Amino acid sequence: MKTIKAAAFALVALASSVAHGQTTTLSFNWEGAYGRANILVWPFRPGGRYEQLVTQHTNGTVKLDIKEKLFGLMDSAYAIGDGRVMMGTQSVPAATGTYPLLDFGGIPGLFSEMPAGATEWGNALLDPRMMSVLESYSRPAGFKVLGAAISLANNALWGNKPIKTLADFKGVKMRASGRTQTSALRDLGGSPLTLSMAEIEEALSRGTVDAIMTSKSFGAERGLMPLAKYVSIWPITPIFPQVIAINLKAWDKLTPQQKEGLLRASGQLTREMPLALEQMDISYSLWIRSSKTEIVLPDESEVKKAMALMQPVVKEWLDTAGPHGKDVLRIASQYAKGPSAGFIREMAAK
Repeated sequence: MKTIKAAAFALVALASSVAHGQTTTLSFNWEGAYGRANILVWPFRPGGRYEQLVTQHTNGTVKLDIKEKLFGLMDSAYAIGDGRVMMGTQSVPAATGTYPLLDFGGIPGLFSEMPAGATEWGNALLDPRMMSVLESYSRPAGFKVLGAAISLANNALWGNKPIKTLADFKGVKMRASGRTQTSALRDLGGSPLTLSMAEIEEALSRGTVDAIMTSKSFGAERGLMPLAKYVSIWPITPIFPQVIAINLKAWDKLTPQQKEGLLRASGQLTREMPLALEQMDISYSLWIRSSKTEIVLPDESEVKKAMALMQPVVKEWLDTAGPHGKDVLRIASQYAKGPSAGFIREMAAK
């Protein structure tokens, strides 16, 4: 009850400040579960790139009150939606059970590998038609998507067995992240299971799982190199995004200029991601190669065979995404150039 009253009070105060032409302050949940240095997290720190862009594009009329970990990885979007916090970020894979439509970037092979895939996905997300569809989708939940940060592709299998061919997936117990990735690994012959991030090191060292599916960056930062002889790189879920969201009631109380400024700031951050990701990919590859962990790259022919098996994954995504699913894929397919983009475009057209 106290949190609901506090949220209502915050919205009244917001409306008053906007009405009197004052600087509008929006509370912002800085969710740092992936580590402060991660590209999903670092831009949103107090005084960071996102706050700088908001100040620039709103001419200082919107101020972010950034607090770290007010709400966790699984809860941020819900807290934004019900007004406990006005803005924040939400990891998309962590919320796929509730908001599967947002995970269109995780469909295997739709977008190209990084960094080109980040540009394709960012352009698709920021397409006005896509933003309109996503607003219709998220409006009942009380929040609006403004833009996103993007992590390195969530395509690295850290384990003690090299996964170089499609046949190597068979029976391998793998920690998966999110609904889409779980479906993809299952259809490739693996045995995916869900583990919290806190459990991954122990699970790998004890043999509870044979491999951990995550990014090069997160795996390296979490210290998986001493635990894994190999890191096999496959384009399973090409985009691992964290959306920037705002409470709808707070959004509706802003002036047109403030709304436009927040959209510009969020769009610019989204478009800046590919350069940062390209640099990160080089850095983390060098870091891994300096260790005893071997990077395994499958032949292109094996990747093509794997992507040919992804139609059931796309169908399952469409079944869970709801009535907006085909609209999202139609728009995304105009930008996507990944190995599965062709048949996904055909499935969306039916």
